[in-house]
Amino acid sequence: MIGEDQARLTMPEISALCLRAARGAGLGWGMAEECAHATTWLAARDFDWADAVLYQLEASGGRQVTPRVARWEADAPVCALHVGVALSDFATLPEGPQPDGVWLGMVTGPLMVLPFAARASALLGTALEITLDGSPWLRVSGDNARILGTELMRTKMAEVSVSPTRLDATRPLQATAQSAVILREQLFRLDGLALKMTVPSSAQSAKGAGAQGLDDD
Repeated sequence: MIGEDQARLTMPEISALCLRAARGAGLGWGMAEECAHATTWLAARDFDWADAVLYQLEASGGRQVTPRVARWEADAPVCALHVGVALSDFATLPEGPQPDGVWLGMVTGPLMVLPFAARASALLGTALEITLDGSPWLRVSGDNARILGTELMRTKMAEVSVSPTRLDATRPLQATAQSAVILREQLFRLDGLALKMTVPSSAQSAKGAGAQGLDDD
């Protein structure tokens, strides 16, 4: 049962909506596809996916980070989507989570790092622990995750570190949901971003299209 101010979307609907919204927000196709993947990963495990993706697409986090051994570098706080993609790309390289861990720097909207940490965990074949400002936050092993610091779940900016660890016996969160709830206000904002993909037609473009059609005949 959902409230009048809510809507329920299937996972394919969430993926398609977030892909369009990411493109409307100015992301390239590859990064937009990564955004859609991360959002559905969070939604399937009942994380606050709508808030997470909107924060990535509406906030002004940086997009440039330089992976280094043990300690990454950036001139400003970087959005978690771009940090997460880099984390999965460098997972098996020296810049990835070595036995002593890796400091990813100041990250905005850190929840979006989680799906990519899961991918990195699968590539490395080991569980990973994510800390925020030095406090244990999440533990992930492949596509399974466990919350360590519930009070940190709504953190919007923090220094993020990722370290290999052993997954304990506590049952982790697994993907079970086939659909997820979103506030209609959040849905409206994502739809607004998605509409920015549409290029309005003009008299000149319509004329050109007509002329091209005649030439083709």
